[in-house]
Amino acid sequence: MKATCIVTALLIITAITALGQNSELKKEQIQSIQKLVNSFKANNKTKIVDVIDYPLRREYPLKDVKDKNDFLQRFDDIFDRQFIDRVAESKISDWSEVGWRGIMLDNGTLWIDDNGKIMTVNYQSPKEKQLLAYAIQADKNQLPKSLQNFEKPLYLLFTKNYKIRIDEKSEGIYRYAAWKIKKQKSEPDIIIENGVLEFQGSGGNHTITFKNDGYTYTVSINELGTVDTPDATLEVSKQEKILLTEGGKIKRN
Repeated sequence: MKATCIVTALLIITAITALGQNSELKKEQIQSIQKLVNSFKANNKTKIVDVIDYPLRREYPLKDVKDKNDFLQRFDDIFDRQFIDRVAESKISDWSEVGWRGIMLDNGTLWIDDNGKIMTVNYQSPKEKQLLAYAIQADKNQLPKSLQNFEKPLYLLFTKNYKIRIDEKSEGIYRYAAWKIKKQKSEPDIIIENGVLEFQGSGGNHTITFKNDGYTYTVSINELGTVDTPDATLEVSKQEKILLTEGGKIKRN
């Protein structure tokens, strides 16, 4: 996929981390990889969709793949010939164990667990790129004019009191827009430009921070956490005094 800078950064962090990991694969892991590779060599769609960890995430605002039937309908859009051939022709030396994250092909094109279950696909076919462009345009069309100028949407999340959008206007340039849920109007209550993205460690957790009239709005995206950790957290502060903290749920299609 034409990754957003967030996805690209995650892959770079993961690849760097992998260099420090013991990439020597266990016998059982090698067997799982070989079984998966053989399914791709045979182009056996039935076997491949059986080893997906659903839902399989796709780049927002594309719909995630919810189950086996859904994947069978979208298989050729996601797994084109180039991707199938890459997995089918891969050697064991192309796969690396990256600690608790799992096992990756190349620098994270494909991620599986120890049992060969596909967890993440960071490849995007030309067809899926086209579908993504259509989805982004449809997303723009349903927004007020004040919010239609962006390259791609990153997050749509809901806290107890707010609906929040974060869009990437151009590479590395982020915009925050928020609505008070009870008001239910099309124009946002606030728009803040020029957010700053920062990663916390190598696990994927990151923050996007926006400053406006002495106030700081920090949206934390929690890729890792406990079962009680929210998808995201909104924190509003002024002069280092926290005025508001609300957990939020990220909406995915």
